[in-house]
Amino acid sequence: MKTIENARIHNASWQLYAMIGVLTNLFALAAYTPMVHAATANQAVKAYVSNFKDNSVSVIDTDAGKVVATVPVAAGPHGMAITQDGRTVYVSGDGSSSLDVIDTASNKVVKTINVGKAPNGVALTPDNRLLLVAVYDENRIAFIDTSTQAVVATTAVPKPHTIAISPDGKLAFVTAQEPGHFGLALIDLATRSVVRTLALEKTPRDGEFGYDGKAFYFTQAGVSSVQVLDPASNQIVAQIPTGVSPHFVGYPRGSAFGIVVVQGPGELLLFDPATNKPVRSVAVGKQPHWATASGDGKTAYVTNEGSNDVTVVDLATGKTRTIAVGSAPRKVVVQRAAATAGK
Repeated sequence: MKTIENARIHNASWQLYAMIGVLTNLFALAAYTPMVHAATANQAVKAYVSNFKDNSVSVIDTDAGKVVATVPVAAGPHGMAITQDGRTVYVSGDGSSSLDVIDTASNKVVKTINVGKAPNGVALTPDNRLLLVAVYDENRIAFIDTSTQAVVATTAVPKPHTIAISPDGKLAFVTAQEPGHFGLALIDLATRSVVRTLALEKTPRDGEFGYDGKAFYFTQAGVSSVQVLDPASNQIVAQIPTGVSPHFVGYPRGSAFGIVVVQGPGELLLFDPATNKPVRSVAVGKQPHWATASGDGKTAYVTNEGSNDVTVVDLATGKTRTIAVGSAPRKVVVQRAAATAGK
């Protein structure tokens, strides 16, 4: 009897200990799960800024408002593009023949692709499967398959500078800067060939599609206005007056305003895309070069080549703050959201 009773006591004790173990694990998991979510939520969105004279890219923690890493890249970093998931940044080197691929998890160059002499602007298709690179000194556009990171095709364009791809992924507009033959080259991305060139009297600087694809905006050297082109008719339908030397222009998703970097007065001009009228100007740094918007379209990041910093602009209020970066910052891209290993 004592043996049977001892066995019963032993079994009851074992079950009690097992239950305590299960409850302990559940409590631990419950405590751990919010910590995981908090860690993910607390990962900062990062902005990447190319420093033309430093041959580097500054990595900005946008929450902290400071540079947290510096990435060495090819000479004269010029064009930049970031994938939708925020995990990869492409940077062309104007003083080289290279395109560097930066992994945003490690903030290191993980691959260098030879594309040809003096690569300028770059652009990703909406599905991120193709990267287009304007190879300025070789008068061509290089097409890179992002799955293999290899050049798979090229097409001729005279002195290509910047590239913009329509939101539907069907067309690319390239600013062509060959003296005497200025224009916008239209590339059919299905055939990877130029289907038309729109002649211009002045040198085109930058050109960008609005996020909804209804308008293509571009600037020209010596012209104090933004040209608004209807992609359906390929006709200029409006002009937006600016200060001297407008450069980058865009209409980001989520924003009530279009934005123009105006180099002469050192300002970011906000305009109404519905009326193509200026709304207000926000003072930024010296010789602003480029701009991009946050994923929600509420904040603009403006590179100031003459003052070696980035101005962060709240587009609703016009309030600004400044972040010091490297020498002669030009291009900037920002993650839409914090990139995590699980994405």
